[in-house]
Amino acid sequence: MIAITTIDLVVFHDSNVTTYIRFLRKKTTKSIMEIKQCINLGKPVIQCDYYNRDELMFLMQCYKKLLSMGAKLAIYEEGRSIPIEMVKNLIESIEGIEIDRERIDNLTFDDFE
Repeated sequence: MIAITTIDLVVFHDSNVTTYIRFLRKKTTKSIMEIKQCINLGKPVIQCDYYNRDELMFLMQCYKKLLSMGAKLAIYEEGRSIPIEMVKNLIESIEGIEIDRERIDNLTFDDFE
Protein backbone atom coordinates (compact mmCIF):
# COMPACT_ATOMS: atom_id res chain seq x y z
CA MET A 1 0.00 0.00 0.00
CA ILE A 2 1.38 3.40 -1.00
CA ALA A 3 1.14 6.18 1.57
CA ILE A 4 0.03 9.51 0.17
CA THR A 5 2.01 12.46 1.44
CA THR A 6 -0.09 15.49 2.24
CA ILE A 7 0.47 19.18 2.75
CA ASP A 8 -1.75 20.57 5.51
CA LEU A 9 -2.85 24.13 6.26
CA VAL A 10 -3.62 24.88 9.90
CA VAL A 11 -5.33 28.08 11.07
CA PHE A 12 -4.82 29.03 14.70
CA HIS A 13 -7.62 30.37 16.84
CA ASP A 14 -7.77 34.13 17.50
CA SER A 15 -10.38 36.88 17.85
CA ASN A 16 -11.11 36.88 14.07
CA VAL A 17 -11.94 33.16 13.86
CA THR A 18 -15.49 33.85 12.64
CA THR A 19 -14.11 35.65 9.59
CA TYR A 20 -11.80 32.74 8.77
CA ILE A 21 -14.64 30.24 9.19
CA ARG A 22 -16.86 32.19 6.79
CA PHE A 23 -14.09 32.33 4.19
CA LEU A 24 -13.22 28.64 4.53
CA ARG A 25 -16.87 27.59 4.40
CA LYS A 26 -17.15 29.26 0.98
CA LYS A 27 -13.90 27.70 -0.28
CA THR A 28 -14.16 24.14 1.06
CA THR A 29 -16.77 21.42 1.40
CA LYS A 30 -16.40 21.36 5.18
CA SER A 31 -19.24 22.40 7.41
CA ILE A 32 -18.98 25.36 9.75
CA MET A 33 -18.75 22.95 12.70
CA GLU A 34 -15.92 20.96 11.05
CA ILE A 35 -13.93 24.12 10.30
CA LYS A 36 -14.48 25.45 13.82
CA GLN A 37 -13.34 22.14 15.33
CA CYS A 38 -10.24 22.04 13.14
CA ILE A 39 -9.26 25.56 14.17
CA ASN A 40 -9.96 24.93 17.88
CA LEU A 41 -7.97 21.69 17.86
CA GLY A 42 -5.11 22.91 15.64
CA LYS A 43 -5.99 20.39 12.92
CA PRO A 44 -5.75 21.01 9.16
CA VAL A 45 -8.55 23.05 7.59
CA ILE A 46 -7.15 22.21 4.14
CA GLN A 47 -5.28 19.06 3.25
CA CYS A 48 -3.92 18.36 -0.21
CA ASP A 49 -1.96 15.72 -2.05
CA TYR A 50 1.75 16.49 -2.24
CA TYR A 51 1.79 15.80 -5.99
CA ASN A 52 -1.44 17.55 -7.02
CA ARG A 53 -0.61 20.96 -8.50
CA ASP A 54 -4.21 22.18 -8.50
CA GLU A 55 -4.72 21.30 -4.85
CA LEU A 56 -1.42 22.95 -3.92
CA MET A 57 -2.38 26.09 -5.85
CA PHE A 58 -5.70 26.16 -3.98
CA LEU A 59 -3.87 25.84 -0.66
CA MET A 60 -1.57 28.72 -1.68
CA GLN A 61 -4.52 30.96 -2.61
CA CYS A 62 -6.25 30.26 0.69
CA TYR A 63 -3.00 30.79 2.60
CA LYS A 64 -2.49 34.21 1.01
CA LYS A 65 -6.09 35.29 1.62
CA LEU A 66 -6.13 34.11 5.23
CA LEU A 67 -2.78 35.77 5.87
CA SER A 68 -4.15 39.05 4.48
CA MET A 69 -7.06 38.66 6.92
CA GLY A 70 -4.58 38.51 9.80
CA ALA A 71 -4.70 34.77 10.48
CA LYS A 72 -1.83 32.98 12.15
CA LEU A 73 -1.11 29.96 9.93
CA ALA A 74 1.13 26.94 9.69
CA ILE A 75 1.82 24.50 6.89
CA TYR A 76 2.82 20.92 7.61
CA GLU A 77 4.21 18.07 5.58
CA GLU A 78 3.82 14.74 7.35
CA GLY A 79 3.49 16.55 10.71
CA ARG A 80 6.60 18.68 10.16
CA SER A 81 6.26 22.46 9.85
CA ILE A 82 7.46 23.81 6.51
CA PRO A 83 7.68 27.34 5.10
CA ILE A 84 5.31 28.50 2.36
CA GLU A 85 8.31 28.79 0.03
CA MET A 86 8.58 24.99 0.00
CA VAL A 87 5.01 24.79 -1.32
CA LYS A 88 5.84 27.38 -3.99
CA ASN A 89 8.94 25.38 -4.97
CA LEU A 90 6.92 22.17 -5.09
CA ILE A 91 4.38 23.77 -7.45
CA GLU A 92 7.19 25.03 -9.69
CA SER A 93 8.79 21.56 -9.72
CA ILE A 94 5.52 19.90 -10.70
CA GLU A 95 5.01 22.47 -13.47
CA GLY A 96 8.57 21.86 -14.70
CA ILE A 97 7.99 18.11 -14.80
CA GLU A 98 4.77 18.64 -16.78
CA ILE A 99 6.65 20.76 -19.34
CA ASP A 100 9.43 18.16 -19.60
CA ARG A 101 6.89 15.36 -20.12
CA GLU A 102 5.20 17.32 -22.90
CA ARG A 103 8.55 17.94 -24.56
CA ILE A 104 9.47 14.26 -24.36
CA ASP A 105 6.05 13.21 -25.68
CA ASN A 106 6.42 15.59 -28.61
CA LEU A 107 9.87 14.26 -29.44
CA THR A 108 8.72 10.64 -29.09
CA PHE A 109 5.61 11.00 -31.21
CA ASP A 110 7.40 13.09 -33.84
CA ASP A 111 9.58 10.03 -34.51
CA PHE A 112 6.48 8.00 -35.49
CA GLU A 113 5.31 10.45 -38.15
